[in-house]
Amino acid sequence: MLVQVPTTIAAENRDFPEWHHGRESYAVWVLRAENEAIQEKFKAARGHLADFLLEPYRRQPHITLFVCGFLVDEPQYNDDFTPAQLGTQMNALENTNIQPFEIEISGLNSFASAPYLEVHDPTGGIARLRNTLSRGAREFRTAPYTPHLTVGLYADAFPSEEVRGKLASFSTEPIMWKVEQITLASYRANEFAGELFYKHKFIINSDSRTI
Repeated sequence: MLVQVPTTIAAENRDFPEWHHGRESYAVWVLRAENEAIQEKFKAARGHLADFLLEPYRRQPHITLFVCGFLVDEPQYNDDFTPAQLGTQMNALENTNIQPFEIEISGLNSFASAPYLEVHDPTGGIARLRNTLSRGAREFRTAPYTPHLTVGLYADAFPSEEVRGKLASFSTEPIMWKVEQITLASYRANEFAGELFYKHKFIINSDSRTI
């Protein structure tokens, strides 16, 4: 977290072949933040932090729910994700009686590398979905999960105290959002902060689920 470091961590706008090993597509389950009020809050937060953010940033506003890994037919590395694992996740979702639930999108906070809008899960809906998805695949994660909506990435190593002051001055009212679907999305591994591509959708507690 930002309070634990003297400066932010600057993002590197480059290809990362040592990470993707030539694999093309990285998959994550997300909550697509297409609610108009959240979209406006996201834009306002980016405007408020414009002097600190790296451009371009093309990724649509979203809340990462579960990190799957690289989409492959045959696994080779420990962060590969196969059609069989996806099928197991979909079956787990179908067979679990998960109800729509509300989350709260509130003020700005920050990891060392990225500012974000805080996400609160008062009824544990996100936790239940993550538990269900974990039945089909092991999540590839290097840090404990914190629900959040990323605003962007830092362009340089800025003094943490200065950034924290800017974060605190962002005045906004919390937004309650009813979650009724989740989406499997992917992005191009060799494209820095590129857009998300939506691949599968699961409608929560509905007889008409689209895959």
